[in-house]
Amino acid sequence: MLAQNQDPALVKAEIAAAARDGAKFVTVSVFGRKSVDVLVTPSVTITFETETTHFDSEEDEDRSTLSASPDFDHYHPEY
Repeated sequence: MLAQNQDPALVKAEIAAAARDGAKFVTVSVFGRKSVDVLVTPSVTITFETETTHFDSEEDEDRSTLSASPDFDHYHPEY
């Protein structure tokens, strides 16, 4: 989940530019005052989902009620 101050249009533009350039890390600010470096290449598929939420002034509070991150350990795409 993107941080509240992260502009989705800017993230999309940075990802598109990285893919055009061949490969590049794009740093994304995410929920909980963290950041993630994503390696973007022309063959990487990235999907955005938009959801309206309420502003949260306490972005660092306990998030145990949020759904867990997907478990990719057992993900095997079919080629």
